Amino acid sequence: MKKSIKSIIVGLVVSFGFISASSAGLVSNFLAQEASKKINESINKKGNPNPSQQAGQFYQQRAGEGKGACPQHYPFGVPVVNGNNEKVERRSFFVCEQNYALQYDSSTKTPLWVSEVLIGSQQKSTFVERVDNFMPNPKVPQPAQATLADFRNSGFDRGHMAPAANMLNERAMEESFYLTNMVPQVGPNMNRGIWAELEGIVRKWSVSRGKVIVVSGPIFDVNSKTMGSSDVWIPSYLYKVVVDPNTGDSIGFIMPNRQIITRKTKSVDNGNILYPQTQAINAENCSRVCTLDDFIVPVAKIEDFLGIDFFPAVNIPSKAQKGQMWHIN
Repeated sequence: MKKSIKSIIVGLVVSFGFISASSAGLVSNFLAQEASKKINESINKKGNPNPSQQAGQFYQQRAGEGKGACPQHYPFGVPVVNGNNEKVERRSFFVCEQNYALQYDSSTKTPLWVSEVLIGSQQKSTFVERVDNFMPNPKVPQPAQATLADFRNSGFDRGHMAPAANMLNERAMEESFYLTNMVPQVGPNMNRGIWAELEGIVRKWSVSRGKVIVVSGPIFDVNSKTMGSSDVWIPSYLYKVVVDPNTGDSIGFIMPNRQIITRKTKSVDNGNILYPQTQAINAENCSRVCTLDDFIVPVAKIEDFLGIDFFPAVNIPSKAQKGQMWHIN
């Protein structure tokens, strides 16, 4: 088993500049530049056009509603990618669906962020039968997004960022299965384990608090790999950020995209030898077993690392805290 998630988070804190605000910006900018280089290299593979040409072509073709078109899904403002924002936006698709919105990066073939507003009364009273019908998003041209074949026999689930269980009607359920809402996510003991547990707790918070804003997405680092003929980027970690718009309370989570051992784990999957992070030998056990508490990170640290301001229209002082006002159990 790998070292505990606490030591991994400490490593992220030290390596990525979370010790102080001044150092955080410098180190995060460096990492963003290195990640951008790797993304551009992946675009140039196999004789693809250079990044600016490809991004420009997608930009002209894009059929998404555009930035800021569905404020009901991000009431505290459209999340903003800091630093090289113009370049990222030119290769992005801002897409609105009935129950969520996202910024989709045509270079990584994944969303940068997916934002939802969960209203407790709706979550409590609505049940929509799940229909697993994964498909490309018709609002995004096919060269810009992943395909079903990219995931086949990979050992990764097509992991929802806006969960199917949050959807409020049949149309929204169908939209939740668009590939633009997916990232390659380890399935056993992660997507179908502790991550699903977290999604369920967030729904409970929406009921107990009345309303929550949720933003989820992938985290890449310099070790991230790609898969499939579309070169879909595989996240090294996943994040989820939750804010109570009534109280200003916030909480964040970062989880490694590997099998995570909890008290509910019955067995560990062998995984795919081609993708070591899926394998049992690389499962995370937090020194024994993991709980959601092991993955709590202040929202501000997630923003610093990613270079994204999730809630640019408001000041949320609790972002610097470690979710003290949230009850997980």
